Amino acid sequence: MRLLIDENVSPKIASRLRELGHDVKSISECCKGFQDEKVVEIAVKEDRIILTYDLDFGEIYRHFGASTIVIRTRSKNADAVIEYLTSFLGKAEKEKIDLKNKLAVLTEGRIRLIG
Repeated sequence: MRLLIDENVSPKIASRLRELGHDVKSISECCKGFQDEKVVEIAVKEDRIILTYDLDFGEIYRHFGASTIVIRTRSKNADAVIEYLTSFLGKAEKEKIDLKNKLAVLTEGRIRLIG
């Protein structure tokens, strides 16, 4: 999967996703301090799914339709988030769930897909 990791997501998560074979671009590594609208612009231009903790991306999704995964787990511990995220991404790939132009809200034990 082609992912764009928002700067509020741990670099450890970006690193682990790369190890698992995902095409990952991290805002922290390339474009620190970019406004959310610029992050969306990059995601749309490069056909990437935004990965973030930022709830504002739910509202931004409504306006721009950028593919987005919002992480809403109780813990932001990188290892715990990696476990939930890799499980979700694996399921999405296996079941051919199309995430293009969708908003996925990831919580413990539940995924809500909008769009």
